[in-house]
Amino acid sequence: MPDLHGLSAREAIRKIVTLGLNARVSGDGFVVSQDPAAGTTIETDDVCRLVLERAPSRRPADVVHP
Repeated sequence: MPDLHGLSAREAIRKIVTLGLNARVSGDGFVVSQDPAAGTTIETDDVCRLVLERAPSRRPADVVHP
C-alpha cells in the first residue's frame, strides 16, 4: 500500500483505483489517515479507508524587524 498522506481526495482515489482497491472516504481536503497503513500488503478488491481534513489556512510569514 502506498503512502497517501497529504494527497488530495482526487489524487488518493486515483491511486487506489489503479491498484484495484475500493475507497471509503470520510471528510474533505487532504489525506491525514489511511487504513491499511502505508507499506501494508494489499489484495485486489480490498477496501482502503481514508480520513481527510481541510488544509490549514495559509497565513503570511511573520516579518522580523531588526
